[in-house]
Amino acid sequence: MGVHRIWHHGLVPTEGKRPLDALRGRLIARQRQHDDYTVTDLGSSDDGGSRRCDLKFGWTDSRGRYSVQVLLSLCYHAGEDRVAWLLAAACTRPWRSCHEAPAQRIGLEELGASGSDEIPIEAPVLAMRGWSREECDRVAELLGEALVADWRTSAVLVLTEPPTVPVDGWPGLVNVFDVDDRFRRTLNQHVPLGYEVPQGARLYAPLCDQLPDFVETASPVSGEALQGAITRLLQTRGRTPLPEQWAEVPSVKAWYAANPFDAPEREPDAELTEKLGRAERELAEARGVLTILRKKAKAHAEERDRHADEAKALRRRLDDLSAVDVGYLRTQLAQLQGSVDDYARAFEETEAERDELRRVNGLLAGTLARYHDADDEVAAAERPPEEFPSFAELIGAAAATLKHLAITAEPAPAAILDHHPKATAWRRKAWDALRTLDAYASARTTLLDAGQDPGPGLSDVLAFARTGQPGSLISANIIALAESDTVTTNERLRQARTFRVDPRTNPAGRDYFGAHIALERFKAPAPRLHFLDDTDRTGTVYVGYLGAHLPTSKTN
Repeated sequence: MGVHRIWHHGLVPTEGKRPLDALRGRLIARQRQHDDYTVTDLGSSDDGGSRRCDLKFGWTDSRGRYSVQVLLSLCYHAGEDRVAWLLAAACTRPWRSCHEAPAQRIGLEELGASGSDEIPIEAPVLAMRGWSREECDRVAELLGEALVADWRTSAVLVLTEPPTVPVDGWPGLVNVFDVDDRFRRTLNQHVPLGYEVPQGARLYAPLCDQLPDFVETASPVSGEALQGAITRLLQTRGRTPLPEQWAEVPSVKAWYAANPFDAPEREPDAELTEKLGRAERELAEARGVLTILRKKAKAHAEERDRHADEAKALRRRLDDLSAVDVGYLRTQLAQLQGSVDDYARAFEETEAERDELRRVNGLLAGTLARYHDADDEVAAAERPPEEFPSFAELIGAAAATLKHLAITAEPAPAAILDHHPKATAWRRKAWDALRTLDAYASARTTLLDAGQDPGPGLSDVLAFARTGQPGSLISANIIALAESDTVTTNERLRQARTFRVDPRTNPAGRDYFGAHIALERFKAPAPRLHFLDDTDRTGTVYVGYLGAHLPTSKTN
């Protein structure tokens, strides 16, 4: 969409003590009466002894073919009897003589405005026929002086014969005088050679537009030709620099240089900005994960290439040895595979023995700390750990016997684990974890109730296990007191770790369980037991979840 500009300027008589406010008020009131265009008050400013104000108008023609934007700038110098005005207009189509003049549309003629040549713009055509000699002499002298003046910025069309098509001019920019032959001869006496009015029509172009005058001597006068000349003048005006007194006015200069049809900048939507910020944070997080995955992929690729090279070397060696004794090598390979299986079974047995030793160590630590009922404690240490046929029975037993625990975990996630081949081992480890939490809560609350400092060994569950306190049956390596920052700051992942608590702990009835114990470190489903230590307030440790690993940023 192009931008086609025009401008013209002039004077308006002052009225009242505050002429700018009066003119602005009349223009705004007129728009409310007509309502076929819009007006926006752009405000006013003081500059030394003068005041300025700007109004912006806009409309679309009745058929919606083009749009117009207008800036009307008013300037009043203190003590003067007139207000200077500049009208700058822009159109989405090239200006034509058939377009409605902006000065007429916004009602400048109703204010008594005149152009720069002080010719009123209130009438489209000024009829000057049948005047007396005195009237002809007076007006012809004034008009003749204006026609040759270099300060004139509006065009003057003088008709001595009616045109074939009525020509109304362009109020404020093209003023039309319909004169008789007496006035024509009188006017020619007041202009230099080359400026005479012919028998027909002459359009006097302003010197600032650098256009030749249009002369029509044919009879009858061609109205189409006159309209074409006016159209050329309008389109030329868009390339003519602004008058000197208006060219450096900041508001006029900025409006004339910009595209007035551009949509105004909107304030950023707060909700959209928040969503964008969240998306950028998630994108940054995803990029971080992607960087880690790329590093892992690169490491895996290097590992794969290394293995491929080793495989090639082994294949060459195999080819070399296959001629010697393929059967022997196959037997040796089967033996090595059997050794690997034996080592895997031995590793699992060692892990089970390690867990059992940790359990016995916790029981014996309690014995050594108390010195009494030693026989019962040793007997308890020598007994195999409790076996539960299902997680539901394990949770029920814990709720009934472990008095310092509040188990709010839903049974469904734990029940799913019952079908896994390692369920028995997980139940043993879960039972030891629950007993460890209960022993920690009992020891800590006992000291707190007595008004004693629990000390570093009872500062939290991790310290309890790491220092081998009595009743600690699990390794400190499987205890984590918090999730990663990625999980903690992600609302979706944080909600997945929020579970029920007593209102005394949190009036909302729910709280975040970041601390957890790993029943299986790495292999899926990597079950977890999430707990919340509230021994300082209620003397309770909450168990909010027992089941498969909860979602992270790397899982759906």
